[in-house]
Amino acid sequence: MEEAYDALADRVQAALEQRGDSPSPWLVGVAGVPGSGKSSLVQAVCKRLCERGTPAVVVPMDGFHYYRAQLDAMPDPPLAHARRGAEWTFDARSYHACLAGIKATGDGLAPTFEHGVGDPRPAGVAVQRHHRVVLSEGNYLLLGAEPWWRLGELWDDTWYVDCCVDEAMRRVFRRQTGNGVAAQTSRWRIAANDRQVWGGWGAVLEGWDEGPNAEQIATTRGRAALVVPGTLPQSAAVAEAA
Repeated sequence: MEEAYDALADRVQAALEQRGDSPSPWLVGVAGVPGSGKSSLVQAVCKRLCERGTPAVVVPMDGFHYYRAQLDAMPDPPLAHARRGAEWTFDARSYHACLAGIKATGDGLAPTFEHGVGDPRPAGVAVQRHHRVVLSEGNYLLLGAEPWWRLGELWDDTWYVDCCVDEAMRRVFRRQTGNGVAAQTSRWRIAANDRQVWGGWGAVLEGWDEGPNAEQIATTRGRAALVVPGTLPQSAAVAEAA
């Protein structure tokens, strides 16, 4: 695990050296299915870069969830709340605008997601001009649909965290139940929203409907410049945000 994170930090630093002086931060987009370990990876790489004297910061896609009040205003509020986490429940245009502004000016404020209240927290991350690297992780960073494809104009590098969907869903289940979500509720959330083909989970989740997210995200693997194994162990400190 340590060697893998070091290798990714090496990759970023080598790219910075090759690019030379630039006022724009190096933007790395990290995609993968829910539970693949994206957040663990970017936090670890960010920490290594900072320790090496390369200031880095993480801007998570999760901060761009639509607020619950915005879901209430949608044509089918119960469906919008039930499908929260699907690509259309994120404000992709604001996400793009935020990253575009950061890339153009070198600074900006970005929201984070407040799990305790279930809504974004404005200005949760401050990107400043001394930050040479901005790492952003999320499920849909490599999606080809409008308006997500426009993110491709911004990334300097793209990574896909490749994790077996069955294992990723087990991680999601453990994370949700570990955070106090009832097992039955977690199974419903996963079945309705987080994956499409259950495979080895059929016996565990028998009777639940299928959801589209994981299989949709998996199709974007080929758009990444680098595929990173998603079987790297997750530290206890960052596993909840993965």
